[in-house]
Amino acid sequence: MSILESALAQKFIDKTAKHLEYNINIMNDKGIIIASKDTSRIGNFHEVAFSMLNGTMETGIVTDKEKYIGTKPGVNLFIDYKNKHVGVICVTGNPENVNAFAGLVKTSMEAMLEYELQMEGERKRKDKAEQFLYYLLYEDSNDSAVANRMSEELGLNRELFRTCILVKYHSDYNSVKIIKALTSAEGHLAQDVIAVARNNDIILLKAIDDKKADAVKSYKYVIEDYIKNAIEKLPVEYETKKIGFFIGSLQMNLNKYRNSHIHAHELALQTKEAAGIHFFNDHILDYYRSLATIKAYDDVFNIYDPMFNADEKKQLVEMVKALYKNNYNVLYSAKELYIHRNTLLFRLNKLKDMLNIDPIAVAEDREFLNELAYYFSKNMKQG
Repeated sequence: MSILESALAQKFIDKTAKHLEYNINIMNDKGIIIASKDTSRIGNFHEVAFSMLNGTMETGIVTDKEKYIGTKPGVNLFIDYKNKHVGVICVTGNPENVNAFAGLVKTSMEAMLEYELQMEGERKRKDKAEQFLYYLLYEDSNDSAVANRMSEELGLNRELFRTCILVKYHSDYNSVKIIKALTSAEGHLAQDVIAVARNNDIILLKAIDDKKADAVKSYKYVIEDYIKNAIEKLPVEYETKKIGFFIGSLQMNLNKYRNSHIHAHELALQTKEAAGIHFFNDHILDYYRSLATIKAYDDVFNIYDPMFNADEKKQLVEMVKALYKNNYNVLYSAKELYIHRNTLLFRLNKLKDMLNIDPIAVAEDREFLNELAYYFSKNMKQG
């Protein structure tokens, strides 16, 4: 298949040459006129172009209109792409008058050809990227051999760590503009794969281009810096408070990428904040809690339910939330609750008397109280 196609060649003629006084012909690698300002010549054989491409003619300057088949006086020049002759462009007229102009037309044609082929390559890669992500993340019974083949077609290095970034944004915002910001930001890699999901979320399978040990340690910093750079590329009217980035678990196995997407999706569901940067690894306990039904919790904690009234349950939930956030530091937790340190100690001592637990001193008691508070919070929401 010829790189220089008739549609592209005629597009150049229509955009560039229609207002010019000279006729321009474009010939493919077989010497056939595939585009011309004079449309009656399209499909004709051009002997000079054919001879130039076969190496039997050293010059494309023609002065005798009767000497060559399908050729009029003018200047014929090679169209080159990646240092290879892919066609010939001809400006018809007196060679002395059109010689300099022909060089400009040739350069313009080559620039357009390179741009269009690059854009087409990106479009094809985008299509392949979307197909790959949809197959990998949504196909119920995907075949690892098919997934491997698709990843090879994309040129993916399967030795790299990857994580799924789910981007949620205001309905008024344009996914194309957000993707443009993501793909032009410092930190974006050719190994990254990006697509728009069925619900208009943006899915980015982000590669971490570090040594394996470093990737595990530094991936959060790498992604935070990358997202901050991407935010700076967004249109000025796009508010960051209306865009959320939810980062799934870190994975290295192609067959595990779907897990990272699931984790990013669950994180987005569980996280109350709709904006900002959120990492699944910071919310693992919430994820595993979500896997357990409220009945599973009720089987364990139901006997404690009648021991507390509604206000006491609410107070306990708020207290444990502050303690958990502050690593059970009493002073910082009291500040968070806007109460005196002694008030918090009084509440903890009351729990100690009721349940015989000491969550400040005993790790196992702390875990028990965390889950009891979670159970109460879920029951309050259902109630």
